[in-house]
Amino acid sequence: MYRSLPTRKIKNYVAISIMTIISILYAIPLFSIIYTAIEKGGPVLLEAGFNFLVDLPPTPLSTRVGGIGPALVGSLLASTLAIAISAPIAFLMAFYVVEFPKHPFSKMCEVVVRAFSGVPSIVVSMFIYTTIVIGMGRQSLLAGALSLAIVTLPYAYVYFTSAFKSIPSSLREAAMSLGMNRVKALIHVYIGVSRRSLTTGLLMSYIRAFGDTAPLLFTMGFLINDVYAGLLQQSNAIPLMIFVYALSPYENFHRVAWGATLVLLMIYLVSFTVSRILVRGVKL
Repeated sequence: MYRSLPTRKIKNYVAISIMTIISILYAIPLFSIIYTAIEKGGPVLLEAGFNFLVDLPPTPLSTRVGGIGPALVGSLLASTLAIAISAPIAFLMAFYVVEFPKHPFSKMCEVVVRAFSGVPSIVVSMFIYTTIVIGMGRQSLLAGALSLAIVTLPYAYVYFTSAFKSIPSSLREAAMSLGMNRVKALIHVYIGVSRRSLTTGLLMSYIRAFGDTAPLLFTMGFLINDVYAGLLQQSNAIPLMIFVYALSPYENFHRVAWGATLVLLMIYLVSFTVSRILVRGVKL
């Protein structure tokens, strides 16, 4: 036994070293992205200040930095509307599937939603384009929001399902023993117990909608001469602006793209942080 002790220590050190190296290798690309975004986008934000968030984009020959006002407003509105559409549907479906796992409808929902999560976002964009955009005769904020809602529905469903499955069976039995039906148990017990997981799922789904580009390529349009034109009019989004401006040949567009990248990254980091610290404790 005493002879094997050094061997165990060596194996332990080797395993820890391997895990440390792998963790560092995974962290290097993340820190590289953050560093590059700060290096390229930081000077743009310092030069433009708060106006970068509210001003209109610059023209190709403009000497000023301009801003991302239309894209920021469009991203906020489209993502919020998308979550307002997809989250209630995903919530009800997740609750039904967890409470009635053997029902044929539950099995169908489970298979369809999880399979649909593998559909490329660009396909969803083309679907909304052919069904909504062509019918309306224009690209619009509403069409972009519907496209994002379809994309985020499977993500919200998976998070909500995991949240409901994490509820201890003892609490379910206690709620039933008090004479609660499933709806009352959901309102008074399940949401309180799993609210941290539900909130995290809601935020992660919102982040997914906020940062996705492909669903907006054929649906939202590219509004640059106004901050907001209407729900049924063209709009813009930060990921879409980054995509378009990064491919342009104009240097000032590249600067705006880097500034927008840093803003988007900051929104991501703040949202991830909030998802970890928001809604602490359980209140029944």
